[in-house]
This record gives sequence, structure tokens and C-alpha cells, in this order.
Amino acid sequence: MLEEVGNAVTHGIGAGLAIAGFVLLLLKSDTGIKVMASCFYGISLILMFLMSCLYHSYKSGLAVKRIWRRFDYSSIYLLIGGTFAPMYLVYWENVLGIVLFCVQWALIIAGITIICVFGPGRFRPIHYTLYFVIGWSAIMFIPDWFRNDKPLLGWIVGGGIVYTLGMIPFVKDSKGMHFIWHIFVMLGAALHWFGMYLYVY
Repeated sequence: MLEEVGNAVTHGIGAGLAIAGFVLLLLKSDTGIKVMASCFYGISLILMFLMSCLYHSYKSGLAVKRIWRRFDYSSIYLLIGGTFAPMYLVYWENVLGIVLFCVQWALIIAGITIICVFGPGRFRPIHYTLYFVIGWSAIMFIPDWFRNDKPLLGWIVGGGIVYTLGMIPFVKDSKGMHFIWHIFVMLGAALHWFGMYLYVY
């Protein structure tokens, strides 16, 4: 019970910080495409933390908790896609970026559909694989970052590594592991946000 309180509180704080971060990105958005990318990113970040907070706010065994669990796991997909929106639509403002953005969201919609139909407990290997593949799909752009924008490379890859390492406690059922996962998520989200704010907008 205490761990669930911690889980709810950490991502409740995360939701509040995400709202502030969203506002700051909007204030820095000086074009229509930047506003759109900020909305994708900011809203997905807020939803991820909010859905997680609400899911962990209910006692185990309640029907409503099972519903929020679907939203919680679906919001992970939303965050991955939302995080890449500024990269594909603003930083790589070209046809390839738009195509990759659309492919990503097709996979995200497929993953969310599986969760909604079958629940997050089934086909877990599929979801973990999709999280990883979609999350690291921008690896092809690392050479470009290395040549032209090393600081951005550091923030984005650093955040990706933190998220990936966080999957270790995420897949474990041991006591306290999910709380640790929440800390990794907050750190990864912070690294990505600072990278976007400082070097994309």
C-alpha cells in the first residue's frame, strides 16, 4: 500500500512538472509546426504521468483500477510518440521526418489497440519490443547529431539510456521495483525535455 502511494505521488508530481514544461515549450514555439509538435509532446507527457498517478491511486482488485491500468500502459506508447514529434516535425523538418513520424504512430496505434482489446497483461513481449524499437527508432540520425549537434545528442541519448535501464525494474515484480521504474521515467523525461527546450526550439 505504501509503495502504491509513492507511485501515485511521484507521477502526480511528474504531471505537474509536465504541465509547466508544456507551457514553457508553447511560449517558445514561434511557428505553427512547433506549436503542433509541442502539443503532441506536452500533452502525451502530461497524460503519461496523469494516467500513471490515477492508476496507482486506486486499491488493487477494483474494476476501475483495471481500466486505469489499460490507460497507464497505453500512455507509455503515447509518450514515446509524443517525444519524437519535435524531433521529426521540427528538427528534421523534411519528408523523411514526416514519414517516420507516421510509421511510428501506426505502430503506436497498433500497440494501444492490443492493450485495449486484450489488456496490458497479455502479449507483454510484444509491448516491450515495441517500446524498445519505437523508442530507439531515431538511432539512424545519431551520425547527423554527432556531426551537427553534439549537445542535443547527449540529452536525447542520455534520456533513452535512462528509460532503457528503467525497463529492468519495470519488468520485475519484486517489491519496490515499480517505484524505482517511476524514478527512471522522471529522469528520462527530464533529460529529453531539456534537450528539446534548449536545442530543438
